[in-house]
Amino acid sequence: MLDFMIEKQSVWELLETTTKPIVLYGMGNGADKILDWCEAHAVQVQGVFASDEFVRGQKFRGFTVERYADIKARLGEELLVVIAFASERPEVLARFRELSAEQQVVAPHLPLFDEEETVSEAWLIKHARELTEAYERLADDESRKVFANTLNYKLSGKISYLFDCESERQEDLLQLIRPGASEVYLDLGAYNGDTIQELGQLTDWHWRQVVAVEPDRRNCRKLRLLAEELAERGLAVEVHESGIWDSVGELSFSDSGGRQSTFVGATKRVVPVTTIDAVAVGRAISYIKMDVEGAEVQALAGGAATIRRFAPKLFVAAYHYDVDLFRLPLLLWQLVPEYKIYLRKHPYVPAWELNYIAVR
Repeated sequence: MLDFMIEKQSVWELLETTTKPIVLYGMGNGADKILDWCEAHAVQVQGVFASDEFVRGQKFRGFTVERYADIKARLGEELLVVIAFASERPEVLARFRELSAEQQVVAPHLPLFDEEETVSEAWLIKHARELTEAYERLADDESRKVFANTLNYKLSGKISYLFDCESERQEDLLQLIRPGASEVYLDLGAYNGDTIQELGQLTDWHWRQVVAVEPDRRNCRKLRLLAEELAERGLAVEVHESGIWDSVGELSFSDSGGRQSTFVGATKRVVPVTTIDAVAVGRAISYIKMDVEGAEVQALAGGAATIRRFAPKLFVAAYHYDVDLFRLPLLLWQLVPEYKIYLRKHPYVPAWELNYIAVR
């Protein structure tokens, strides 16, 4: 096992061996996946609860959804609480912390895409060389802590590892990216313009140019409205209703109108795709934000010329695939060996909002 791995038992082994009553906190897709696994492995779940304000006597997978106090009164004071939903809301994260102080709490790491191979003892052994190289080459001790904590969480499900290494996104951007008034900013996966507004707040609404790429038509409508508002203030925002990929063409796309619109396993509609190099042509890109729902590797491949030439500051999502933890930094070092690469975890349970920051 890798030197930085503290945990030996997986969350799934814990569920099979615990003597405590297992209860799920939350409903939805995550809870469905956990219950499916439990049923397939003859693991008994004894209840489902939700936050008090959401409990209305509803049923979920044959369980009557209860309040936490009622489930304790029925099953006893010592439980194994399995968090079965994702959140970044401060009040929900505070509730997770409160539960962790009172009970044994886990949040199983689940793949975002069905075909993904996730962290296990066998996975750690299989990728030991790449994991070790990425870990050792990271730019600071904090990055190595985030790297190790993320893997220990993904194996064990213990959310304390996430809480112990999180930082605030805007502080990291200010300290590591240091955006300024001369940025030529490429926003990949621009959503509704929230990260353009973030850039504005960090630069006192000064930049040279913003180029925003977003394939979801509903999101893009909101993005164009923001661009029109900013144009009235003399702020240049160029919008491309397109996906980002390693070549120019068309791809099937699942456009949900939310943050999770993706090309992975999509069949919903066909949309145009472009590349960083095609969008950037003629521009000295200085800063790229990339959160493209699992297409980060393809996006980097389609931007190799631009990245090699200008070595822009990069903010790259690293949570869509477990292998991205090592393959993204290794790919970036192939493109620009001089990059200093940092890893930061921003508040979220499970291990979403995990981002690489690269600067030269």
